[in-house]
Amino acid sequence: MRQLRATLNTPAYRLIRRIVYRNWVLLAINLSTNLVGALLEGSTLAVIYTAVSLLSQETQRQQPHLFKQFLSLVPLSQGQQFLGLLGLAVILQTLLALSNYANKVSAAYLSARAQPQVTGQVFQQIMSFSFACASHYKVGDLLSFAGSAAGAVNSQIQGINGLVVSLSFTLVYAVVLISLSPALALMAVLLALVVVIVQQRLLPRLRAAARRLNSAQVELSKRTTENIQALRLLHTFGTQQRAIDEVLILLRNVQLQLQNRAKVFYLTEPILDVLPILSLAILAALAFLMSGTPERILPLLLTFLLALQRLSIRLRGITGALTQLADNSAQMQRLNTILDRSDKQFVQVGGEPFVCLQTDICFEQVSLSYTDDRVLALQNLSFTIPKNQVTALVGQSGAGKSSIVDLLIGLYQPSGGQITVNGKALWHYNQASWRQRIGVVSQDTFIFNSSILDNLRYGRPEATLEEVIEAAKAAQAHQFILDMPDGYETIVGERGYRLSGGQRQRLALARAILKQPEILILDEATSALDSESERLIQQALAEFQRDRTVIVIAHRLSTIVEADQILVLEKGRLIEQGSHRTLMRKQGRYAQYWSLQSQGIAV
Repeated sequence: MRQLRATLNTPAYRLIRRIVYRNWVLLAINLSTNLVGALLEGSTLAVIYTAVSLLSQETQRQQPHLFKQFLSLVPLSQGQQFLGLLGLAVILQTLLALSNYANKVSAAYLSARAQPQVTGQVFQQIMSFSFACASHYKVGDLLSFAGSAAGAVNSQIQGINGLVVSLSFTLVYAVVLISLSPALALMAVLLALVVVIVQQRLLPRLRAAARRLNSAQVELSKRTTENIQALRLLHTFGTQQRAIDEVLILLRNVQLQLQNRAKVFYLTEPILDVLPILSLAILAALAFLMSGTPERILPLLLTFLLALQRLSIRLRGITGALTQLADNSAQMQRLNTILDRSDKQFVQVGGEPFVCLQTDICFEQVSLSYTDDRVLALQNLSFTIPKNQVTALVGQSGAGKSSIVDLLIGLYQPSGGQITVNGKALWHYNQASWRQRIGVVSQDTFIFNSSILDNLRYGRPEATLEEVIEAAKAAQAHQFILDMPDGYETIVGERGYRLSGGQRQRLALARAILKQPEILILDEATSALDSESERLIQQALAEFQRDRTVIVIAHRLSTIVEADQILVLEKGRLIEQGSHRTLMRKQGRYAQYWSLQSQGIAV
């Protein structure tokens, strides 16, 4: 019981309960049709027993006095009464069939409403993760969470409904069997006990097999997703066969787990196939030995065997439902891991709306660690980014340039110190409104598999076509867009694979320009362009950067000589700060980088 309460208190079940409560009408229909169906089934057996009793003079004398009076009031012959009772049994079974139909439809409706709500909740949960939290998961893992949620909930609802229905009917059959013959009902009890013992032995093994299968399927899904995402890399390195071999190994593991699961999953069926016929044979023999008169036991035996046969079907339904729930337990457990909020970080909601940058952005003794081992990517950084000025970040790979950008956007929170905007801590502002005022152009440009026009409007959906074209011209993208088969309506393919690296980068620039951000972050924004395109875009950016706060990450120092201030970073520390002229006069690390690049040596 304690384990059941713990299970029902898990995040997945709490979510299902909330959905069920919101759809209480469907739940009421489901429960009422289940109750009506059980009563109709019991009534049908009573009618059948009475009808068969009319064929035997011996059993007619044993009928209850009240029932004899009822039959005497009906002006029908014995044969007509028999046929009438058979007709009544057919009517009752018809009503039972309709009741069962309504029960299954109501359960299906409930599941149909629950599935999208659960999938939506899982997707919303993933979208509300902080970037730091989400980055701990593989893409294939998150896709698996979102994709499997609906199936897990559907299987759980159908399994629970099947279990409740089968238990209700089993209770009715038990009452019928005991009322017919307590001695013979003992055999039915033994049959049920055998089923229970078998289930108790098999369910733990089935849950373990389901967990192993789920783990193997998740690993296969993750690896398949990663390989498809990395198709360009696989072709570049010629490692397609290695990827195929790795996936085939995982497929063989899934096959093995499916086979192991099948051996346990279907083990109850041969047992349940043999037990009813064995029980029927024993019961028939016992009934004959107890009465000694075939005519006397015929109605009892026929009704009893019919009830027992129907009971065995419901016991099979119980075992099937329990098996289904056990088999689905791994999926539900996995659903709990993504819905559980206790071990996750979420995007900050609320806060003061950010309107505009009034003064500056300040880093005050800011440190950052991406991992729990406290290895610092940034160490005690303090500097100011003034409003409407260009700040350039310079340093070797791993110096901390991108980490500063991550903190500015709010993808990560400082491990120490704080970032202030207009004199207030960054976390004081609503993150969505803050990010809407930022435009980012990076080397790793993400392009959606939609039209060029939709990609350009992503940050500003309401922009007119004229505004889009103006932004595209500023980013030197207009001409190549016109050269595409469908111009601005051209579908660019998954991650923009139909475009070159330079074209993708120019689209990213145009997208940022169209957004009209107050704060512009350029992370090697022209690295994939040829010299002439870069020169033209630099001219356009020079015009665009007026009255904007710009943060530039640059490896080519020639592109930042006009920056208002240059921050030189090394191993997460700020080692130099100043304008190009100031830093050149210092003859420090920046001057060394400049000298090396002047000689054609990459920094």
